[in-house]
Amino acid sequence: MVEVIKEILADEKKLNEVVKVAFDSVNSDKTGEINHSQFEAVMIQVSKDLGTEPPSSEEVNEVIKHLDTNKDGFISLDEFKVLIIDILNSMIKQLEK
Repeated sequence: MVEVIKEILADEKKLNEVVKVAFDSVNSDKTGEINHSQFEAVMIQVSKDLGTEPPSSEEVNEVIKHLDTNKDGFISLDEFKVLIIDILNSMIKQLEK
């Protein structure tokens, strides 16, 4: 699994495909940007899937603030890519333990 993730990270085309699929699954209204409520819903679902406490509104706002580099209040595909790269790198670290 680690090698597959590393392969995705090393291949820009594969990485972009993974990012686009993930982005489209979050961007339910197909506007091309993820709004606050869409992002919060995903964070809550992920916490449920992991069996952890759902994020607070402040935590959601902090993550959005970190990702929203152009400060327009939305997460673009490029901004979302940063999150996916972070998640994939975290997965590698966890799997290599």
